Amino acid sequence: MDATSLSLGALGSGMSLSGAPSPLAAYFRPGSGTRVGLQAASEGALHVWTEVADGLALCCRYDADDPTSRYSWRETRAVPLRKVYPVADLTLTGSWGQLQSSGSGLLESYTGNRAISASSTAASASVTVDRAAPYDLFIIYTGRTSGGFARVDIDGAQTLVNEIGDPADLGFKAFSTYHSTNLTRRLVMRVASGLTGSHTITVTPGGSASPGGNTVQLEAVAITGGLDDSRIQPPFWEPEITYAAGQEVQHNGIFYAARSNGPSGTAPPTHGNGIASDGAMEWRADVRSTYHDFSTLDYASEREYAARIEVGGQTVEYGGQTHGGEALQSRSITLDGAPWTPATTGTGITAGAAIDMTETSQWGHPTAGALADCTLTRRILPGQIYQDVTITPLQTLPTPEWFYPAMLPFVRWDGETKSDVLIHLHDGNSVIDLDTYAGQSAPDVTLSSPKSLGLDVTAPVGGFAWGFACGFGTDPVNGLKSVTGFLRPNIGGQSSGTGSDWQVKGYVRADDITLASGQPVRMWSRQTISLAPD
Repeated sequence: MDATSLSLGALGSGMSLSGAPSPLAAYFRPGSGTRVGLQAASEGALHVWTEVADGLALCCRYDADDPTSRYSWRETRAVPLRKVYPVADLTLTGSWGQLQSSGSGLLESYTGNRAISASSTAASASVTVDRAAPYDLFIIYTGRTSGGFARVDIDGAQTLVNEIGDPADLGFKAFSTYHSTNLTRRLVMRVASGLTGSHTITVTPGGSASPGGNTVQLEAVAITGGLDDSRIQPPFWEPEITYAAGQEVQHNGIFYAARSNGPSGTAPPTHGNGIASDGAMEWRADVRSTYHDFSTLDYASEREYAARIEVGGQTVEYGGQTHGGEALQSRSITLDGAPWTPATTGTGITAGAAIDMTETSQWGHPTAGALADCTLTRRILPGQIYQDVTITPLQTLPTPEWFYPAMLPFVRWDGETKSDVLIHLHDGNSVIDLDTYAGQSAPDVTLSSPKSLGLDVTAPVGGFAWGFACGFGTDPVNGLKSVTGFLRPNIGGQSSGTGSDWQVKGYVRADDITLASGQPVRMWSRQTISLAPD
């Protein structure tokens, strides 16, 4: 075991090699998640899920735009895990208006693509929820300038409604659905906590609020969930089933919303965007489900490694889906030691305790032929992602023009959700405040200790402590003799508060690397994610 491996173990225990507390120990403490999951995604991609706490997970997208190359981890979303009971599952009494999403995307869609609206206190919407593990209860609604009070009962009473009170001497517990911006979708109110087992939830309009009016627009009822639970993603499309307008299903990694009431066709929809028919009903396609909220933490950029080498006067780049150059030779994906196959029932997510992925690829060159064999292994545990790369040159190669054995793309500001993400980065010796570089196409910032980094990540769904560590083999012939790290703090010169991503990327750069024939070069990284301390 090399010194970097020892240092990483020390970080995990909270101590440095000298026995003193590590300044980055808080970023490498284990989270409280218990499960991981695999799910087929659109365009041949793979979604890797890892829980960081009960009811909260990261969804990592491993792209396969080019199916002849290896996967590249190029998007990470923080996702609250909830069992969702959409409009189609609610029992309605009284007069409710029915609404369908007017568009796609997080800000333009209702949860489950449908909503119902009522103002009469005689109207009610009920559903029975159930989970063996303890859970919180959430009401998902649309904020309206005419929003009124929403009353919530559990099993016909309000004894268990312990997260809201009586806001205006109403004589019962309720919350206001008023919002200063009309039709603000996907708002969430936690109304109860510590529930277990089966309970019947009833939501009724509770009268006029001030400011506001008396309208309640309801999107869904939801409870805390986990990767093993049902209802955390829409059901699979089924043939010749009667669907309601807006009802959401999934097929082959794509999510579809029904455009009308009626039966489905005999063959599933296959389009990846826009609107098309299954032979009987039209469906609007989207690559993401409306069931959960999310915060995007990064952007589509290579994480595993990247290199540029000139051989025989021709320069080729290597680096998975982003840079290309690698011909996929084999791929193995196992969940708890068993080969994984995509689910075709339930939520589409297959959950377990550990994911192992191994891909072999080969560096090609238009004139020099095969340059090197590459083996990339990944192990995903709850809140932890390990990666190990071994490159074995098939011929002695020139020194690369550049070689990045590890990269860390993030966003300071996410333009889609209009939210903060990465605030500070710690390199063990100093703290980099990214707001210093707002609106600037700033020069690179040198990292004093690039092999171990701590990131303060925030998002509407929760704050995270994110630890990154990497290490390299110590082969006496080959290997990375020395590395430096640098940060590009604002790639596009963006600012917070806009509709554009403020992109940030950290690099570990090999300054002295030898690629001799037959001598393997090994590099590895570990990323640990947990909830940030209060």
